[in-house]
Amino acid sequence: MKTLLLLLIVSAGCFAQSAAGRSKRMADLDYFRGSWECAGKFVRSGAAIEANQSFEPILDGAFLLFRHDDKPPHQYHAWAEWGWDESGKQFVSTIQDSTGGLRIFHSSGWQGEHLVWEGGSPPQTSGQKFTFERVSPRQFRVSYAYEKDGAWTDVDSSTCTASGK
Repeated sequence: MKTLLLLLIVSAGCFAQSAAGRSKRMADLDYFRGSWECAGKFVRSGAAIEANQSFEPILDGAFLLFRHDDKPPHQYHAWAEWGWDESGKQFVSTIQDSTGGLRIFHSSGWQGEHLVWEGGSPPQTSGQKFTFERVSPRQFRVSYAYEKDGAWTDVDSSTCTASGK
């Protein structure tokens, strides 16, 4: 019985430490919390794009739910969950979108003013990246690129401004 009690106390301590570490790491993403209005363009065509984005903590703060909704005439919509993978010591994101796509991305976190997510669609989990750049407390830039034959091709870029902050 003492062994079981000791095991429970040690396990609880490890869980609390893990949850505390995850909470601290998730706080690194607090910058994004709230709603954002985004405007930009597709690199190749120059066509304008606009979107609404929002970020809110879910599952007791273990994840940040990221919603992206293109404004007409475009129709792309996506949900992503950003969280901290304690065993991998990195951020992880799953993205589900209106085309039926599922992608998995990883990030080492902020590098200066940049947060880069790299990943792809299973089984190939590389070859795509999203780069978020803090411009100011109320504005960030986000761009998407894919890799082909060892070279990155930029697809689109938008500047997002905080709504009501």
